[in-house]
Order: sequence, then structure tokens, then C-alpha cells
Amino acid sequence: MLKRLVVLSAISICSISVARADTISGTLSAFGNDSFTSSTITFGSAMVSGGPGANTGSFSVLTDGTPIIFRSGVLPYSNGQNSVPAAISPVQLFTTTSAGGELFSFFMTDYNAQLVSGIAGCTIGTCLDVTGNGFFTGSGPITYSASPASFTFTTQEVPGQTSTTFSASAIATPSPVAEPASLALFGSGLFGVVGLARRKLRA
Repeated sequence: MLKRLVVLSAISICSISVARADTISGTLSAFGNDSFTSSTITFGSAMVSGGPGANTGSFSVLTDGTPIIFRSGVLPYSNGQNSVPAAISPVQLFTTTSAGGELFSFFMTDYNAQLVSGIAGCTIGTCLDVTGNGFFTGSGPITYSASPASFTFTTQEVPGQTSTTFSASAIATPSPVAEPASLALFGSGLFGVVGLARRKLRA
């Protein structure tokens, strides 16, 4: 009986050690309305949009036209690198939910903003490009672990416009998993524990 308990304990330890939460990976694309000044961005309505390389990996459960809810109010910025104030960092920038009930949220920790005009790619009007760093979370049918991600936002205001549109994408990269060498080391240690227990049982 004691021998069985030792073996079962070893199997349980192995199962617990190699189990890990799912990580988020893939690319999410968005399209929406916004307004911006020389120091603030205000997001309007937005939705998931398709295109080459869009809505891949974990985000493949999303369909074109799925609403994206951006944070309300203004997001302040200055040209160059910006950090989210410690009191509200990380700030939840947006959320979106699949038809199956999977809720994805992007939290931003820092961002780089560039307000430009009269340069290649922005010869007419004023362009605002923002690149942010942060992480995605996911909950619903699958509970994901927080996964590092980056966010890119591009908008342009042409003279005479009454509304501005933006395009954006967010890329999640999965956290590293246990390497084969680490698993091998764990396995050899487990065999050592089982061997030691067997010796004691014989004694």
C-alpha cells in the first residue's frame, strides 16, 4: 500500500510541475474613429477588421465587425516616449469579446507618440503614430495567463475633415515555456526520488 502511495505521489508531482496556463499569441487588427490634438487622443467607436495576417492565433475566434471598446476620455501624450502614470499603470486600453464569450483585454504600460506632417507618407494633413508596450489577458472558455504584447495606432487628419479614422494592430507573443533540458533535469530528479523511496521500502 505504501509503495502505491509513493508512486501516485510521484505521478502527481510530475503532473503539477509540467502543467502551465495557456498564453496568448497572434495578431489582432482594428479600425475605428478618433479625434486628436497636439497633446491628446480620444477614441471613438471601433471594430475588429480583417486583412492579411489579421486576427491570427488566439484571436482567430474573433470575427470582422466585432466591437472593440477603447478606454473612455482622453489619453494624453507628448512627442516621444511616454510612460503611463504609476497611479494608473498599467492602463486598460481596450477590450473585445468573441461570439463564444472569450474576453481579451490589452493593458498598456508605456507608449511612443509621433505627431508629424509634411514628410514621406504624410504629405497632406497631420499624422499621429503611437506604438505602445504592455500585455494581453484573456478569460472565458479559456483562461489565459498575461502575455506580453505591443500595440500600433495610426491616424491622419486631412484639412476639411470633420471626423478622423484610425487603423491599429496588436501583437501578442507567448511567454517562454520549459525547455527540453529543464524537463530532462526534472525527470532525472523525479527518478531519484522514486529510487530513494523504493530503497526505504525494501529496508
